Amino acid sequence: MDIPILYEDENIVVIDKPSGVVSNKAETVKTETVQDWMQLTARVDPSQIQGINPSMEYFRERSGLVHRLDKETSGVMVLAKTVGAFVELLRQFKEREVKKTYLALTHGIWQVNSGEISLPIGRRRDDRKRMGVVEDGRESVTGYRVLASYREWQFPKELKVDTRGYTGFSTVEFAPKTGRMHQIRVHARHVGHPVVGDEQYAGRKKG
Repeated sequence: MDIPILYEDENIVVIDKPSGVVSNKAETVKTETVQDWMQLTARVDPSQIQGINPSMEYFRERSGLVHRLDKETSGVMVLAKTVGAFVELLRQFKEREVKKTYLALTHGIWQVNSGEISLPIGRRRDDRKRMGVVEDGRESVTGYRVLASYREWQFPKELKVDTRGYTGFSTVEFAPKTGRMHQIRVHARHVGHPVVGDEQYAGRKKG
C-alpha cells in the first residue's frame, strides 16, 4: 500500500492517509490498514515493543496509532515510532492541545456562516451500528466555518452524486473540540447539511 509520507524522524512519522483506507485493524476489516502499514514497513523499533509495562503493551497493541480517521476521510495522521512519543502524543490529544480541522463538501446552503454545534452523540437505539444525536449521549462540540457556497455544482458524470433533495452545496471547515465517533458527519446531518457522498448518514432531505 502506497501512503504518502509528509514528515519523518526517529520519533514520529506523519502521513497523508488516502480516502478508502481504514486506520486500525479489526476482525471486520479485510483490507490493509494504516496499522498494517506501520507493521509491514517496520517503522517501529523492535526494542520499543519489548517489555511488559502498560505503556509498551498499549504501544505494541496499537502499532503506534495515536488517533484515527474514518475510512472515507483523507488527511494527516501522526504516528508514533517510540513509546515515549506515543505516550506524549496521547497526552496531547487527551488534553486537546492538538488542533484538528477538516474540510468537507456539504449539501445545502448554510444560513449561519460560522458557529458551534453542541449536541450529545451516542449510539442510536434503533441502529446500534450508527451514531446519532441522543439525549444521553456524550458531550460533543464541533466548530464550523462556511468557506464557500454554490447554488449549482457540475460534478463529473462518473461520480453520480445524488443531491438527495437539497439545493446547492457548501464547502465547510469543521473544527471538532471533542473526538466522538463520526462526530462531524452526525452533527452536519443533524443540522440539515450532511456531507456529500456520506451513504451512512446523508439520507434524504425531510420536508
